[in-house]
Amino acid sequence: MTARKSARLAAKAVLNKQLQPAGKVVKRSSKKRQQAASTAKPPLPAPIAAADSKQAVADGRYKTLADTGEMEAALLYLKAADPALAAIIEQTTEQCSMSLPRDDDSDSSFVSLCKSVIFQQLAGSAARAILLKFLKRFGTLKDQSLGYLLEDDSAKQLTPAHFVFPSPQAVVSMDHAELKAVGLSQRKAEYLQAVAERFNNGTLSDELLVSMSDSQVSEALVSIRGIGQWTADMFMMFYLKRPNILPTLDLAVRKAMCHHFKVPFGKRTPTHNQMVEMANAWEPYR
Repeated sequence: MTARKSARLAAKAVLNKQLQPAGKVVKRSSKKRQQAASTAKPPLPAPIAAADSKQAVADGRYKTLADTGEMEAALLYLKAADPALAAIIEQTTEQCSMSLPRDDDSDSSFVSLCKSVIFQQLAGSAARAILLKFLKRFGTLKDQSLGYLLEDDSAKQLTPAHFVFPSPQAVVSMDHAELKAVGLSQRKAEYLQAVAERFNNGTLSDELLVSMSDSQVSEALVSIRGIGQWTADMFMMFYLKRPNILPTLDLAVRKAMCHHFKVPFGKRTPTHNQMVEMANAWEPYR
């Protein structure tokens, strides 16, 4: 039995268990139990070069998929653990962005989380427009010779990449009326300042976040007003580039996993626990 088939059967078992009427027990013959025990393969051992997010590296930070050799180790492991996934990996020619350095090294974890708040529940184009207005009003141009464009940018030459994001201290002190004037709602203005306050008072920092485990990062972020589990998962995946994050609240991921493991998708299924069970074969590279 392949690792993928084992995972699919395990996922179906979890789903079937929830669908059974209370008190109903599905019996299995002793012969079938013996056959299953004799044919089941032991779980794959953890890879020697695993970017296991439970293991901090020597300099006090946790490993990431951007570290040398970590993405290669992850792909080799996943191909061995899941033959169907191996076929998809082999057909993919584009390099995974999670293995690459960030586009702009000047973007701190504070900036990343602030952008996440601004983009929440908005179409990309609308969110980018608000971000640009925010930066024109509160940010600093990296190239001061472009200052004339702040008065007249009818050609739309300026982009968020032209600006330095304001500091946490500056964001904390901003007036809500001014934040609303650039397109932020009252709640988003409050959320933005809640994030800024954590970085301004030293509760969070780039150094602290890279030294935290996945569960510690998640707990620290979701305690901030306006930051939910989905945002925390996206931050750990795409900013911290952690290798073992399973975003069970992401609709696209839920649908894709159901398709991959051939289990039904519904409004309430798969649940978080069902997705964790399905992804067991991928551990520690979920």
